[in-house]
Amino acid sequence: MEKARRITEVRNSLDSAEEVYERLPEIDAIYDEELRSQTVTFFLKCCPDYFWEEPASATGKYHPPDESGKHGTWLHTKRVFATYANLSESFAEMQLITEEERNQGKAAALIHDTFNYGWPSSNRDMTTSEHDVIAASVVNYLTDLPREICHLVHSHMGPWGEGKTPETKNELLFHMSDMASADRNHRPAVYFPHDDILSKHPDVKSISVEDTEYI
Repeated sequence: MEKARRITEVRNSLDSAEEVYERLPEIDAIYDEELRSQTVTFFLKCCPDYFWEEPASATGKYHPPDESGKHGTWLHTKRVFATYANLSESFAEMQLITEEERNQGKAAALIHDTFNYGWPSSNRDMTTSEHDVIAASVVNYLTDLPREICHLVHSHMGPWGEGKTPETKNELLFHMSDMASADRNHRPAVYFPHDDILSKHPDVKSISVEDTEYI
């Protein structure tokens, strides 16, 4: 809990909600006004700057090549969102999850890897298997986000993390969306990639406006 509180001392270069939306326009597809606001607040107050810069995998072993370079964690996050948004539509239609749970999953998709390299003060150059627990602690102690989002973040690594095993249908779906997005042969199109991502990874596919209905 004390470590979680220290995150408030971390410098965050984002100054406004507009900047958060510019980097993560997916937030607009969370169809709950309060949850959208809380998600923006998380990125303004809690997200370490390294999230926008560092690879999703420092070794290149567990992610596609473009996610193993600069902006890799950011790109992976957008792919997890797109994958979860797509799959969760079917789950919601089958009434396996509610629309409220689906919105929570979308928010969790954006938050889940924000502490991929651990506490900023540790200055790690490798990802850590406890990033699920760290991010969940920050959600739990420093935000007003629903408890369900904490559970999704805590369990997203499944057997390869330090967090709990996915139990609910939404937790299992979320875990599988994360796994599928990290597959080297699965590179889903993303929701309006930022110019910084495209300048580094020009081959990243973008979801067209016509294709955003499912989101």
